[in-house]
Amino acid sequence: MNINIELRIIQAVWFILPAYIANLTPVNVSRIKELEKYGKPIDFGKSWGGVRILGDGKTWRGLFSGVAAGTIIGLIQSTIHSDITEFLRDISNDASIILPRMSVELAFMLSLGALFGDMVASFVKRRTGLKRGDPAPLLDQLDFVFGAFFFAWLLNPVYLDYDRFFVVVVITPMIHVLTNFLAYLWKLKKHPW
Repeated sequence: MNINIELRIIQAVWFILPAYIANLTPVNVSRIKELEKYGKPIDFGKSWGGVRILGDGKTWRGLFSGVAAGTIIGLIQSTIHSDITEFLRDISNDASIILPRMSVELAFMLSLGALFGDMVASFVKRRTGLKRGDPAPLLDQLDFVFGAFFFAWLLNPVYLDYDRFFVVVVITPMIHVLTNFLAYLWKLKKHPW
């Protein structure tokens, strides 16, 4: 079956959407004053080799809110899956189109994996001397993607579809740069990267 690039992108974004939502939620939730008390660092302020393990930017509030938001998106996706698939078939006149199935378990693993990948990147950045907010091209844009796909693979190896993975790896840096710049313009982030 010859699938056009637009459909491949739609299918890839549909699959990775819980991870995208999980990744963008913590920065938005950090602005909610009522949740400030839950903003304790995951590394409990501890250092390793004289350097913070993760830093103040990785909080329990961010972890729980990101996983919850991504999982809720997955629940919504699983509920509307047939309607969206039917809509795509109607507008494309292609009855063979189908979106990847989403489940709450998969959305949870994608979300948890995304935030785990982000924590691994934070750990690496601290070890290399980069400070919170310092840019690390590609690492900043793809850390959560690798984590999400790895955790999805842990759930079921069939989720590691190489074509989908390739599409996500190609489009994510562009999406990430755009959303970070918008967050910076809206004063949600201190830096545009």
